[in-house]
Amino acid sequence: MAEMIDGTVIAMHGPLVRVQAGESSLVVAARRKLKWLEPAPVAKRLVVGDRVTVRMEGEDGVVEIVHPRTTALLRRAPQSSRPQLIAANVDQALLVFAAKAPAPRRGLLDRFLVACHHAGVDALIVINKADQGLDGVNAWLPVYRSLGYPVITVSARTGRSMGQIKRLLPEHTTLFCGPSGAGKSSLLNAVYPGFRLKVGSLSESTGKGTHTTTMAELMPLPFGGFVVDTPGLKEFGLWNLDRRELEAAFPEIAARAPECRFADCAHIHEPGCAVLAAVGAGEIDPERHASYAGFLEED
Repeated sequence: MAEMIDGTVIAMHGPLVRVQAGESSLVVAARRKLKWLEPAPVAKRLVVGDRVTVRMEGEDGVVEIVHPRTTALLRRAPQSSRPQLIAANVDQALLVFAAKAPAPRRGLLDRFLVACHHAGVDALIVINKADQGLDGVNAWLPVYRSLGYPVITVSARTGRSMGQIKRLLPEHTTLFCGPSGAGKSSLLNAVYPGFRLKVGSLSESTGKGTHTTTMAELMPLPFGGFVVDTPGLKEFGLWNLDRRELEAAFPEIAARAPECRFADCAHIHEPGCAVLAAVGAGEIDPERHASYAGFLEED
């Protein structure tokens, strides 16, 4: 007799799906025509974090039903115009960048922040490898703190501020996201050594990180909650944002927009633009505005 079991997708292995159901980890197939309880899900494809119902017959199982997603973190698929779902049902994201090497790219950080805002995922900025020295990042981190983004400087190697990271995780599903070489796997190993994730290194010739995580995986924590480890991302195309949505993802721009002369001001070159005036007065960070303008051009 068939048994219906609810669980969470924790990994994808080609045609097979690993589902965490209570204390059990099941490796099952997925029905070709899944029943989606969400009326119009973006990207109809199973990803880690999806909550599903599995039909079990003896030791064989198949995913039949996908439950509505509370959040869906999307990007534009590389070299494509299609959406790519990174993870579902995540409620917070730790955006991990190295203090010095590889050099943190503020444009990439801004992309992550916009995507999290659009998905309704709380974003926290984590600067790892603080033992490298913080002089470079200290020049611009106050910009993000002033906008209300939590910023934590840590070192997985020395253990600096790791207690802060651990306290954030229980009872949450947390995405660890960032460029290759920033130390996401080292952070996760420091959080819970039982993960035993492979740790990469920097290329001596390019100074860039090497990929150690090859696919997104959701991992249960022994003290409650889940973490999602993702492959290092070199690029992050934003998906399907109109001008108003993009503006809303930059709180400093959204705050000044009502003061603009024109209601449809794009804040790029229009006369009477309060945003441009604030940039000129040093009240809005010019690099943040450059990110906004660049993202607007993409769409």
